[in-house]
Amino acid sequence: MTDSTVSIIGVGIDTARYGHHVSFLDQDKRSATKPFHFTENADGYRRLKNAFLKLQSKHPGLQLHIRIDAAGQYAENLIQWLHLLRMPTVISVGQPAMNKAYRNAHFNKRKADPVESLACARFAVVERPAATLHNPPEFSQLRDVVALMESSSKQRTRLVNQLHGLLARAFPEFATLAKDIAANWALKLLLKYPTAERIAAARLDSLLKIPHLDLDKAIRLQQAAKESTGSAAGPVVDQLIKQKVRAILDEQKEARQLEELVKTAFDALPNGPHQRLITIKGIGLQTAAALVAKIVSIERFNSASALIGYFAVFPEEVDVSGTDKNGKPKKGTEVRMCRKGNDLVRRLLYTAAQCAAKHNPAVRALFTRQIAAGKEYNVAIGHCMAKLLRQVFGIWKTNRDFDPDYETEQINDMAEADEQEPTVQEKVVGHKNRAVKPQQQVVTTTTSILPATRQPSKRRSPNRTTQSPAPAEAAIDPFSKSPRSSRDATVLPVQESDRLPAAGDKQSWPNDDPTQTPGVL
Repeated sequence: MTDSTVSIIGVGIDTARYGHHVSFLDQDKRSATKPFHFTENADGYRRLKNAFLKLQSKHPGLQLHIRIDAAGQYAENLIQWLHLLRMPTVISVGQPAMNKAYRNAHFNKRKADPVESLACARFAVVERPAATLHNPPEFSQLRDVVALMESSSKQRTRLVNQLHGLLARAFPEFATLAKDIAANWALKLLLKYPTAERIAAARLDSLLKIPHLDLDKAIRLQQAAKESTGSAAGPVVDQLIKQKVRAILDEQKEARQLEELVKTAFDALPNGPHQRLITIKGIGLQTAAALVAKIVSIERFNSASALIGYFAVFPEEVDVSGTDKNGKPKKGTEVRMCRKGNDLVRRLLYTAAQCAAKHNPAVRALFTRQIAAGKEYNVAIGHCMAKLLRQVFGIWKTNRDFDPDYETEQINDMAEADEQEPTVQEKVVGHKNRAVKPQQQVVTTTTSILPATRQPSKRRSPNRTTQSPAPAEAAIDPFSKSPRSSRDATVLPVQESDRLPAAGDKQSWPNDDPTQTPGVL
């Protein structure tokens, strides 16, 4: 079917919670049929389908360019239904900011459902946007489960921070002795002995019954409790701390239940390259599910660096002040990981990087180099997180299982190529190797030490005596180790810093792994 026989009609739909508004424009930007509201139910969808069929009967070779102004999750059912229609359609979902700017430019900033749908129809028939990538409903279910897991994680963090606030008044020394107050042993200890007064009065053998609480830590905790500077005590503080501890334990139990739900949702996804992420050493099912839910399609990212920037896994320099938990003053600036990006994915990537630093060969090598360079542990783990995202990008793009020996083979191939390629000294103009004599004399670029000869004059002055011309000097042997004349120039060796790089020289990559380019494992 040629372009001349195709009838294109732009369809603009403004979505809402209980109903939607649709407008129709032909290629001349005239109304193709009467616009109308339709409800978010079977009757409304049936009315919309009848309008499409009526247009199809009037316009042979009809192609619908549908532009949707999506209002959050309220457009999800409509989008899935439109993709099930058996007629030529191009469905694009517009960004709210873009749709608003287009409406303001062409409709004098009028805001109403009919105007919104009319602006979308005009954009569809005039601009002809490309179709938005359609994701099956299973991806939406995974996103909902991951969103619930993210909400649970934020609630757990909020409760832990509130517990920190209570302990800061009841037992401030506890946070310096317990690396993580949300650890299992710490919560069980606080559930039984919530304040410094209760811990100081407890028997040592009772404290040792707490799982994972050793003798040394129990003695230090009890000694700190006896000398605590906490000002809050009594039955009210006891109940407040116990309530927060119970709430944290309930959230942890719900998180374990969500893990099973995430596994079910991830297994229900259609076959695709995203399923290969779990083959990467260090990335488990939870991390893979969170990455797939947030990335959705790897085609959204042009490079691995774009993916790393999307999750904000990069350092930033910030001003610091105050005192750390060890009592040391903080001043000046420090470099830490940027705090933007998705919290859930970053937390899961941190745990995955710790595992990959032990079992993933490429990440382990990177971690070893960072530690050897004097980097702190968390800084090295941050580099490992970025490395994992590079591997995720490569695995998803190439649709191949993770090969732990791939990068080692690449390094060996590069080393062999470097041995076979000529060095910089061999590429400069002149003889390749001074230790090897050429089979015949050749012209080379050397410092000229021959004096310029004077042309004899045709007329000879009678008052001047004629001097015989100086004998021609012997040719200089460029391979001679000593000059043959006192006027020979001293040729200094070319320094490496003065030598310009020749074409094809290997240049080191700016990132931490010189063997990797963005998007290549």
